[in-house]
Amino acid sequence: MPRRIALNLVALCIGIFVALATAEVLTRILHPLSTVEYFMDPEVGPILAPHQHSRWVNEDYDVAILTNSAGFHDVEHAITKSPWVYRILVLGDSYIEGLQVPIDQNFTRQLERMVRGWLTEKQVEVINLGVSGSGPAQYYRILEKKGLLYRPDLVLMAVLPDNDFRDSYRSLSGAVFKPYYALRTDESLEYIAPQVSGLGAGLRPFLRRSAFLHLVRQATVSMPVEGWLAGMGLLAPAGAIQQGSARISIPEDWYVYVADPPEPWPEAYQMTLRMIRESKELAERHGAKFLVMLIASTAMVEQRWEEMLRKYPAAQSITWDFAKPFQEIDKLGKESGFVVINLLQPFRQDFLETGQSHSWPHDGHWNERGHRLAAEVVNAHLHQHRVLYRLN
Repeated sequence: MPRRIALNLVALCIGIFVALATAEVLTRILHPLSTVEYFMDPEVGPILAPHQHSRWVNEDYDVAILTNSAGFHDVEHAITKSPWVYRILVLGDSYIEGLQVPIDQNFTRQLERMVRGWLTEKQVEVINLGVSGSGPAQYYRILEKKGLLYRPDLVLMAVLPDNDFRDSYRSLSGAVFKPYYALRTDESLEYIAPQVSGLGAGLRPFLRRSAFLHLVRQATVSMPVEGWLAGMGLLAPAGAIQQGSARISIPEDWYVYVADPPEPWPEAYQMTLRMIRESKELAERHGAKFLVMLIASTAMVEQRWEEMLRKYPAAQSITWDFAKPFQEIDKLGKESGFVVINLLQPFRQDFLETGQSHSWPHDGHWNERGHRLAAEVVNAHLHQHRVLYRLN
């Protein structure tokens, strides 16, 4: 009997292996896999592997990816800075990382060309430190450990309210491989280092290389499983909104737009705003100006929220405030003394006038048009306020 059980287990394992191998081969044939590699930096968490020639692909695009020696989707930048160089350092998430377009079409490269067109007194460098899946807590850490080495004259932080409030707060993000901060009782910050070792960290690179597992993950994320289970009364999701006797489940990123969000969202708001302010103070202590650029999602720009809410009938009873995160950051800017550029209106106006989207149809990130328009808006602001930013 033990021998038979052992043989059955071996046969089962072989069968599973063959099935997974077959699924992997078929998926790679039918669904091309991105080959971009990340590695775990012990100080800032995951960043792109340096000096890589890889591929970022989905149904909207197929981009050849090059990274520099620092591990960012950008050209090479020397650490040493000449007196006649003006450096703009850009922090942000996947919108700034910009794997969806070639480097030359990225926001940072286009902004650099535009500023160089009118600033003749100095050599302009715009440095891309964007990292997918990050938020203001991680932006602060990247600025502190990576960005300040370049001695920037201006630090531009790009904030995407849709997910940056969640990404900055550990219990909502859930990604233990990223760095975070927590508030102590005396309001000081406690640094929480990323987990760069262990089973999860070791398996993560291999799991990222599997086309089949990537497809399964995409399918799982796209299915409203939580909503189905909650609707059947089998699950009460953490953080669901209580409306009378009912608990309403909505996509997690939507909570940032709820007028009166459940716990722990108020604390996530507090932490995110605090890290933006800390980044401003850190930049200024090292002689750099600070500027925030707010990115509006495609749903916000193209006014699709009503269409999206119809997919969740129970969400109709929630009080929404889609201006809330934008207003909170704008208020922080006024209180802390930094400018906030909101891209919503220029993007919406351009969309209404041209009917052309700034985002990829399925991916949602900026296409080349989105990167260009964002660069044009920021360039116009810098040109108009060149004295404020010492661009003379």
